[in-house]
Amino acid sequence: MARNPFYKAHWHDQLASAEAALTAARRGEAAAPFGSAAHRDALTWLDAAQAAQRAAWRMQFETIAAYAKWRFGSLTEARDGFALDREMDAFISVEEVDTAYEYALRDEREGTLEQRFRLETGQPVGLTAFAETGTTISSWRRFGELDCMVSFCLADDMFHICLAHPWGGLALKSNEIFRTIATQLARESLLLQEPEAAKLFQDGGHRLAQHRELIRQVNGLAAKFRFYRHLLPERGLREEFCRVDMVWNGASWIDPDWSAMVYDKLPPVLREAAGQPALAALPGKHFSLR
Repeated sequence: MARNPFYKAHWHDQLASAEAALTAARRGEAAAPFGSAAHRDALTWLDAAQAAQRAAWRMQFETIAAYAKWRFGSLTEARDGFALDREMDAFISVEEVDTAYEYALRDEREGTLEQRFRLETGQPVGLTAFAETGTTISSWRRFGELDCMVSFCLADDMFHICLAHPWGGLALKSNEIFRTIATQLARESLLLQEPEAAKLFQDGGHRLAQHRELIRQVNGLAAKFRFYRHLLPERGLREEFCRVDMVWNGASWIDPDWSAMVYDKLPPVLREAAGQPALAALPGKHFSLR
């Protein structure tokens, strides 16, 4: 039985420290205005914290087989060709275990979907956003009980934001939840460009005549936003990527139009983003639908 070269008898302290650092990194990333320099720095910090957590996980097990059994223990069943209780001894490295686990996790999440349930990967005709990896920032964000992969792209002097989530993730209040998330993200970006806009988002400030010039400026910036929704494929439910047009009322988005533009392809950048590991369990920031 292969020994785990990363095993440490006193792994408890390092794991506790790594978990605490990851919690702090999650909160730092969620607090940073999306797409800002602070947000980019927070994502670097988050990547390092996640790597430290993975390293600490590996320290707990004396053998690779024990690590594999623990790693696959969270899956309901194996759909990648082998049973969870057989041939764990066949793994020869922890890296091999991690790779096999990621494949199994993706398969569990999506199911053995037929190709007809997936969108073709490619840049949709006429869509300039999300065309290049270097111009798109993507990360999971938690809004109350809902996790969304948020992708931000600046293209043609417009701000493009895509929310990816599982079918049914917005539940019965899909319109309200989507526009509220969009409002939060738009306000973060608007405040980054025009800090004085904060007064418009409080106590009906966007309706006061004394703020007329500021309102005009902020409304001009809001007109540059474009929102998209990426419904992740599930068993029997086809993947979908569409633009969602909304009306800006001076402080919030209203009236989502889900059929503004439905695309027949999914940009490679968004395909890659949706494949990133989902968030670990962590109390989210307070998220109000008011």
